[in-house]
Parts: sequence; structure tokens; C-alpha cells
Amino acid sequence: MRVAITLAALTSVASSIILPRQESNDTSSAPVVVASQYDGTCFYPVPDAKFDLESYLGTWYQVAGTPFGPTAGARCISGNYALNDNGTIRVVNTATRGNASRSIVGTATAVDSAYGAGGAFVVSFPGASRPECPGPNYIVQDYAIDWAIVQTHRWKTLYILSRERNPPAAKIDAWIKRAVAFGSNATTISKFDQAGC
Repeated sequence: MRVAITLAALTSVASSIILPRQESNDTSSAPVVVASQYDGTCFYPVPDAKFDLESYLGTWYQVAGTPFGPTAGARCISGNYALNDNGTIRVVNTATRGNASRSIVGTATAVDSAYGAGGAFVVSFPGASRPECPGPNYIVQDYAIDWAIVQTHRWKTLYILSRERNPPAAKIDAWIKRAVAFGSNATTISKFDQAGC
């Protein structure tokens, strides 16, 4: 009985305290909610349903994205994709630091169709550590003939690719905006230098 009276008294006192409403300085818009896939370990972007490997092969230039390890501080970043006889894809990534151009050769292997009908791969390079997630680490989220938005698992690394080495800035800005609409963090995206390559 005493406990009930004490609680009632405390509730009455607490509810009679009126604090002024705190005004929010938050000017951000609604959260970006995008489709994803989950395999019990990691979340993955959904690959583009219209992905066509034959049209994707060839040379792409990274014009924007998330700088990380090999691309941080680099310029003239490109990737060339060619079909191997065994159905995997030969990946040759090239970047320039200072005056030195470096290339690394890897392999892209299509993943189980549970991750999408196409456009989802595990890309591996010699000496690289195993991916932290069992599914794809290279997901083509959206693309057309001349541009592509590619993400990794958990939206950690973004590649905005162009068939043209130096597309107009307005195009790059539009692709960045599109990548953000697909779940990329706008604050981590940088444009990459493709001048004088």
C-alpha cells in the first residue's frame, strides 16, 4: 500500500513538471530507405535487374566514389573487364600515384543467383584478405551504356564508373545524386582526378 501511494505521489510530481520544448536544429530530410538483401551475415545492395555482362565488359573509368586503400590519393583510376574461358571475369585495375602507374590483376566470379539474376560478383586480388561477408563484394546497383553505380556489401565502398574518362561535371554530379538515392553516404563520396592520364 505504501509503495502504491509513494509511486502515485512521484508520478503526480513528475507529471506536473513542465519543461519548455526543445527546438530541433535538424534540417535533414527524411532517411533514405533502400531495398537490400540479407544472407544471415551481411546486408547487400540489390543488383540492377537489367544487368547484361556482355555490355558491361570493357574499360571503365572511376570518376567518383569512396576513397579507400588503393584509390586513396590516386588518380587515373580505371578497370578493364574481360571474359575468361572458364566464365569468370579478368579484372585489371590501374591507378596512378605521383608519376607511377600501377596495375593489379584479379578475378570476378558471379555469385549465386539468390543475390540477384546478375551484376553481383566476388572480386578477388592476389594477396588481398578474404571478404568479411560470404556474398558479393561488387554489386552493380544501376547502370547504362556509359555509366555504372557499383557498391560493396554494407554500402562500404562506392565506385561511380564512366565509359568516358572525363565526362562533364554535371553528369558526375547526377550520378553521385543517384548513388545517394541508392543508399550511399553522400559525405564519403569524392570525385576522382582523371585529368592528364
